[in-house]
Amino acid sequence: MWDVFNASVDGRLIRTVPIGTPCHNGASFSEDECSIIQANWHNSSFHELSSSSTQVSLWANQSCDPFSGPDSQCIIGTYVQYAVNVSTPAHVISTLKFAKKHNIRFVVRNTGHDYFGRSTGAGGLSIWTFHLKETQWIDHFVSSTYKGVAVKAQAGVSGLQIYQEADARGKIVVAGACPTVGWAGGYIQGGGHSPMGSKFGMGADQLLSMEVITTTGKFVTASPTQNEDLFWAMSGGGGGTYGILWSLTVKAFPDMPCAGALLSFNAGPTVSLAKWWEAVDFYQESTPTTTDAGGVSYSFYSEGSFQMAPLFLPNSTAAGVKEHIQPLVNKLNSLGIPHNLTIAEYPGFFAAHEGLFPPESFAVGVMQFGGRLLPRSLWESKASLAKLKSVVRTMVEDDAVIFDIAVSPTKERGGNPKNAVLPAWREAERTFYPTLPWIDRAPLSVAVQQENKITHAYDAALRALAPKSGAYLNEGDPFEPDFKTAFYGVNYARLLEIKDKWDPDQLLFGAIAVGGDRWKTAPDGRLCPA
Repeated sequence: MWDVFNASVDGRLIRTVPIGTPCHNGASFSEDECSIIQANWHNSSFHELSSSSTQVSLWANQSCDPFSGPDSQCIIGTYVQYAVNVSTPAHVISTLKFAKKHNIRFVVRNTGHDYFGRSTGAGGLSIWTFHLKETQWIDHFVSSTYKGVAVKAQAGVSGLQIYQEADARGKIVVAGACPTVGWAGGYIQGGGHSPMGSKFGMGADQLLSMEVITTTGKFVTASPTQNEDLFWAMSGGGGGTYGILWSLTVKAFPDMPCAGALLSFNAGPTVSLAKWWEAVDFYQESTPTTTDAGGVSYSFYSEGSFQMAPLFLPNSTAAGVKEHIQPLVNKLNSLGIPHNLTIAEYPGFFAAHEGLFPPESFAVGVMQFGGRLLPRSLWESKASLAKLKSVVRTMVEDDAVIFDIAVSPTKERGGNPKNAVLPAWREAERTFYPTLPWIDRAPLSVAVQQENKITHAYDAALRALAPKSGAYLNEGDPFEPDFKTAFYGVNYARLLEIKDKWDPDQLLFGAIAVGGDRWKTAPDGRLCPA
């Protein structure tokens, strides 16, 4: 059966061998190879070259964990059983038909960078879109909604590739901070925040059209004037849910000078925690000035340690950044807090991105995430801002590490698009992530305990703080108790109708995807009707 299917996809079927296999007893055991695997385990590019490995260790379920010791299990477990390295739409269509005929779980995988586990599945057969890298630049794109430069890109194009190509042409394309994320796949379909988010809106706001393969085996165009419902849903309503993206076309903007800053300060022998918190509280108050200026700030902090890495200001200069950050610097000086500050300017966006984002920011499999969008209204009164500060302090004092992005992708900044981006994004001032460290050599039960804390303590406090907001569909708590409201809001009912229209046999599944609650995962990993 599998040999016949392999022939139908031109010999591109891959049988999964977990990449942690050399770390376990057996014919493939190798201490040297295992050391290399362990050294690269938190490197995104290491996992994206695999057709099966997930970049979020939770979803591997320690099936073949390189840190658990040579005597521990090494099974396929929650990894897909097979993958097809697709290079033509016919490969996708053949895989869909085969999965449907034999009642096999179907998975869409690009880089494996999914925090919610949608790019893997026990017993599954996946299409692997990672090697679909073709692009076409269009100097004079004309449609009913846009006239200008655009780029058409296949589903496997990464953030780094599109940044490099745009830079070579004196252009900017809205993509994420992490360069290895599958930009033309799940990033844009899930909405997509960006260093340019307070300037140009969400990644999904840039969409002009898509080529989509439906689960019934049709190759269709989706745009504001063709298959409008499918276009609307796939523009922010989640990847791998309504159809399989083959390519997309998005806007490109003229490049511009950018500038930014890296700032860090710590508590210590000469700086009390009380003073440190006073400085952090001042930062909490100040971020609207950044987003109002079209900028974004990325901050990481745990008790006694704060790092802004970076503050990013499009269409600015070093002098502009210095003026912008000076109030915070003045506060640090008044408190007697030593700090490290670097300010730089660059001729274009890509140079700024390369210069300002530390590579260690993009390590994978090192944290367990929660998350909530914090609305601008929290900054409109001293009482609500005080509640925010209190919630943050409680988390940090309970050992949370905060990853905090100040970004304001309003609908106006995004060009007033009609799409399925969560409406709460349009009111957001922050996307805020309480995290706990993933411990490589700990038993899985520790990760489960930490997920429970994130869901029922940290995120519960954020839900109480901002009950009418939501959470980012690509980053957040995979065990969000009300995922329909949190990730989709008022869009959910319409998205479900579109899901049922375009995926009538429910081949596309994700636990927090639209329609995901119709299924439950059995102890052996199989999907069963709920």
